[in-house]
Amino acid sequence: MSVVTSMDPPTEPQTWHYGVVARWWAEFNTSGPEIAYFQTYVEAGQPALDLACGTGNHAIPLARRGYEVAGLDLSRPMLAHARRKARAARLSIPFVHGDMRRFDLGRPFDAAICAFGAFGYLLTDADVLRCLRSVHRHLTSDGLFTFEFWQRSGMHPPPYQSWFHRSGREYELVRLSESRPSRRPERLSIEFRFFVFKGSRVLDRFNEIHTVRTYAIDEMRALLRRGGFDFLHGFEATRKEKRFRPVRKESFRVMAVARPRAQS
Repeated sequence: MSVVTSMDPPTEPQTWHYGVVARWWAEFNTSGPEIAYFQTYVEAGQPALDLACGTGNHAIPLARRGYEVAGLDLSRPMLAHARRKARAARLSIPFVHGDMRRFDLGRPFDAAICAFGAFGYLLTDADVLRCLRSVHRHLTSDGLFTFEFWQRSGMHPPPYQSWFHRSGREYELVRLSESRPSRRPERLSIEFRFFVFKGSRVLDRFNEIHTVRTYAIDEMRALLRRGGFDFLHGFEATRKEKRFRPVRKESFRVMAVARPRAQS
C-alpha cells in the first residue's frame, strides 16, 4: 500500500501516479469525452503538444485520428505505460520525460493541451509563469493553448466527497475522494483512497493526499498575460463532458483557450 501523508505543499512538482498507481491508471483512466473537445483545437493546428500527458489517454486517441502529437510528463512510470500502449496501437508518438514548468523540445507546435486539472498542481505564481513561458516558447505565433483549471467560486462546501468506479478486463477500481480548503484559501487539499478488486477480493489499496490550486477568472487572465498570452475563451466543463458553454460563477472545472500575445 502506498500512502502520502504530508499536508504541506511540496517544493517540487507533484506527480502522483508512480509505480502501482500508474499501472492501475493506465488501464482504467481511458480516453473520455474531452477528446472531441481537444480535437477541435488540434485539427486547427498540428503538431500538438500534450502537457502532463500521463499514460497517453489523449495523445493516443488523437494520433489514431491521424493527428501529429507529442507528450510530456514528469512521471516515468506513466510514460512507460504510454509508450507501451502506443506500440500496441502501432503508433509513433514521442513521449518525453520532462517538467512542464521548464522544458525545451527543440521544435515548434501549433497547439498545446493540458487536461485533467494538471495545471492546478502548479501552486505558485512563479511556477505558473515558468510553465506559461515554456509553452509560449514552443507555440507558433497563431498557435493555441487549451487547458483545464479549477475555479474557486465553484468549489463545493467542505468536506466535499465524491467517488468513481471503473471496470477493466480483469479488475475493478474504486476511488473515493474528499476535498477541503487548505491553509491558503486558493489551495484545495484532496484525499484519495483507491481500492482495486478482482471479484469480491481486494487486491490492492492505497491513499494519497494532493494539494492543488484554484483560480478566479480574472486571476487566470492576469497570469496568462504575464506569461505572454491573451485569454480568448473559457468554457464550462464537467467530468462527463467538455462543451462550449459559458462559464458561470458555479462552474468548477473550466476549459481555457489562450493564444500567444502579439508582440508590439
